[in-house]
Amino acid sequence: MREELQSLSKEWPAFFKNNTNNVDEIYKKITNILGGIVSNSDHKDYIKIKATKGVATVPYAPWISARDVRLADKQSEGYSLVYLYSVDLKKVHLSIAFGTGQFLEVFSPKKEAYSKMRKAASRIQKVFENDLNIENLTLDPIDLTASPKEFRQEGYEQSAIFSLSYEIDNLPEDNELINDFKKMLEFYVEIHENPLTPSIDSLVNAVADPIKFQDQDLKIKTFENRTPKKKTNAKTKKSKKIKQKKRRSDRSAFIGRKGEKIVFEYEKDKLNKIGLKDLSKKVKWHAELNEKPGYDITSYNEKGEEIFIEVKSSSGKTINDIDLTKNEIIAMLNKKNREKFNIYLVTNALTKAEIEVIKNPSEKLKDVANFDKILNLFEKMQGEFNIDLVTLNLDFRL
Repeated sequence: MREELQSLSKEWPAFFKNNTNNVDEIYKKITNILGGIVSNSDHKDYIKIKATKGVATVPYAPWISARDVRLADKQSEGYSLVYLYSVDLKKVHLSIAFGTGQFLEVFSPKKEAYSKMRKAASRIQKVFENDLNIENLTLDPIDLTASPKEFRQEGYEQSAIFSLSYEIDNLPEDNELINDFKKMLEFYVEIHENPLTPSIDSLVNAVADPIKFQDQDLKIKTFENRTPKKKTNAKTKKSKKIKQKKRRSDRSAFIGRKGEKIVFEYEKDKLNKIGLKDLSKKVKWHAELNEKPGYDITSYNEKGEEIFIEVKSSSGKTINDIDLTKNEIIAMLNKKNREKFNIYLVTNALTKAEIEVIKNPSEKLKDVANFDKILNLFEKMQGEFNIDLVTLNLDFRL
């Protein structure tokens, strides 16, 4: 193990420059060693070893992970036990760490994301502070000698929760390295199986700064038509669609809840300001009541008439498309409710939120090209067609 870790450090520069190298052979030896340890443990059915050479780009330094496949499928979204080399290839760290994806998605700039990662790490450390029986274990960020251009390594530095650090030129003997891995593997599984260990989404939510409505300088505006997308070939369209779906799946659910809370507080404040205090008290946030009527908020307009609001939120500056579920489509197109139905687009939901209002979207959006698909689906829903998990994407730029 010692020899393989040192050899990988020496061979990586040649691999990075696409010169002749033995990285594949060394990776195979290391994964075989670690795989053998896992096979002889109680965790062989769910711990998988993976060594990466990068996908789109070659990483600045190698890493090898042991991952519990009972967690999220993506490396960026769960917890891992991972060997991380420093960019200068002089150190290697064996760390229990969480994925950086959700943090970088939700918080910006990166400096803010890194600060939130350390707060999240400290929360996990607090849960297991009485279980730290591994010698030389550190709770500090690890040093991967990363600069801003090595942003992945910068993130890994901050996402490390518990680590053992080694100097490449002064690695312990094989027995100590293997025993360290065994101990860290047991600790990693213990963390995963502990019911007090939060999901990454919960961690992100826990460290996010609470949004106080009174601090919000809300901008409210009427929906503006979007500039149509430029025509692209089918292959490009497919790749963009996949990328957009990935962004939506990576976005933490709490952003949606933040947006709903902003709208809920805004509607109550609006009614209070125009003297409809009794109606302000009747505004409903249906998720908080465990209700699913096909919209998120029931409120009232300036005339005291009931309105229904579906909230779509983003941490970004604009929303160009939304997903609509079966319940939302039915509520939006119901003849009795069409004129009462609104879609509120909440952008910059985690900072200085803005709300863009689409009143009666069945009328306002009727010229959007793929709105016909929603209408056709609605007609089918009125008959025998009854699929609960229907979601259609409505792109305002078509």
